[in-house]
Amino acid sequence: MTAAVAPHMRAVTDTPRGHGFPRTALTSHTPGPTREQQILDQMRGNPRVAYRIEHGALPHWMGVAEERRVQRERAPARSDVPEAGPVSAEGGRHRRPRARRVRRSGRLALSYVLAVAGGVLLGQVVAMSPW
Repeated sequence: MTAAVAPHMRAVTDTPRGHGFPRTALTSHTPGPTREQQILDQMRGNPRVAYRIEHGALPHWMGVAEERRVQRERAPARSDVPEAGPVSAEGGRHRRPRARRVRRSGRLALSYVLAVAGGVLLGQVVAMSPW
């Protein structure tokens, strides 16, 4: 005795391997609100949240730039600081030439030589051991 099989099930079982179950649930799925959207919906009475919903979130650097701009406007202009202008060829701050680091490369080479020598010596000791 065979059980009656629904026609759509017969169509699925007769298809080639790997093509039987279309993934319509995955393709037609619309994602729900994100966690951020859920929290913003809960805080809808807050004026900052209302502004953010209307205009979008501002990047952090815009807030920092606004603070710096306000500080610059509040601070009085300093007359003792000269205006930035072109630097003359003979003027400017003298800098001591950089010291060369010859000893560092010598120490590095010495450490490699000692490591290789120690490895060779340890290999000889292990090779001569009676174990």
